[in-house]
Amino acid sequence: MDELRYLIFGQFLVSLLMALGALCFFVWAAASGLFEDVEPVKYQVLEGEGITRDA
Repeated sequence: MDELRYLIFGQFLVSLLMALGALCFFVWAAASGLFEDVEPVKYQVLEGEGITRDA
């Protein structure tokens, strides 16, 4: 029975660490301004593919 508790605790700990990592990544992205002015990025991708804005 103790082995089952350790397995459940281990899975909980791993999921908690993954959630903490995702939260840290989100905070870092928001603090560095990666979510600001995302509109020009799609035009850069289209220009890289050879597609103009008018077409």
